[in-house]
Amino acid sequence: MRVRPDQTEPRPLISTRALVIILTAVGAAVLAALAPRAAIPIGVGVGVVTLLAQIVRD
Repeated sequence: MRVRPDQTEPRPLISTRALVIILTAVGAAVLAALAPRAAIPIGVGVGVVTLLAQIVRD
């Protein structure tokens, strides 16, 4: 049985996992804009990072 967290503590607006995914996506967008030929490998890398973040979460 899980212990409920203390309700008096405020929850963060965004999780660390979500922050990593957002920063990775922004960085990938900038790199893809600067080097359009690298857009597909960058997209694959972002997908891998997103999947790894989901696996770590579970």
